[in-house]
Amino acid sequence: MRLILTFQGGFVGTQCAIDVAASASEPVWTTLTHIHPEDVNRRQVFQLPEGNSQGIQCMKFVIERSSDFFGRITLYELQVEGWTP
Repeated sequence: MRLILTFQGGFVGTQCAIDVAASASEPVWTTLTHIHPEDVNRRQVFQLPEGNSQGIQCMKFVIERSSDFFGRITLYELQVEGWTP
C-alpha cells in the first residue's frame, strides 16, 4: 500500500501519523507508521507497511507538525493505493 501526497511548498505537514483500524463499526486506532514529507511543492510517494492480520478497514491521516509558523496546511492531492484480497 502507498500514500501519495502533494502539498503547497511552505504549508506542508512535515510530521504525519498514519493510524489504522481493523473495524469500521467500532474502530480501535493504532499507529501504523509516521511519515515526514519534505517542504516542497511536488508529488511525494510513501510506501506504507503491511497492516495487521485482520486487515485495514479505516485509516486516519493525522498531521502533527507544519512547516508554516501559524500551522497552516495546504494539501492538493491525497491518494491511497493498495489492493484488497
